[in-house]
Amino acid sequence: MESQVAARQQEELLAQEPQKIGAVAAQSGVSVKTIRFYCDQGLLRPSGRSEGHYRLFDASVYGELALIRTLRGLELPLPTIKAVLEARRSGVCTCDQLQTTIRAKAGEIEQRIADLQSLQNELNGLLNSWERCGGRPAPGNEGT
Repeated sequence: MESQVAARQQEELLAQEPQKIGAVAAQSGVSVKTIRFYCDQGLLRPSGRSEGHYRLFDASVYGELALIRTLRGLELPLPTIKAVLEARRSGVCTCDQLQTTIRAKAGEIEQRIADLQSLQNELNGLLNSWERCGGRPAPGNEGT
C-alpha cells in the first residue's frame, strides 16, 4: 500500500511543470543558496531556464537533493557525491565503489568512536582520582 502511494506521488511530481529554484527550496527544505551552490559544484543540473533566465528543475531534483543530504550526512566529499550522482544519471552502476567509500567512512567513524571512548575513560579516571585542593568553593558551589 505504502509503495503504491509513493509511486503515485512520484508520478505526480514527474507530471509537474519544471519549477523555479525558490519553489524547489520551499518544497525540499533546502535553501536557495545551497541549491545554487550544488549547481555551481556540478551536483545538480537545472533542466532548463525560464524566459527570465531563472533555473528550472524537474521533479528528479527532489530525489537528488535527498541523496545529497544522505551522503553529506555521511561526510562524503563533494567530488564523491558528484561521481555518485553522475553514475546514477547515466545508469552505470558504481555500487562497488560506493560501498568501498561507505565502508571506509564507517571505519573512520568507528575509529572516532574509539578515540572518544578513550578520552571519556581518561576524563572519568581524572575525575575519580580528583583530590580537593583545600581552597574555597566557588560561589554557588558550597555544597559540592
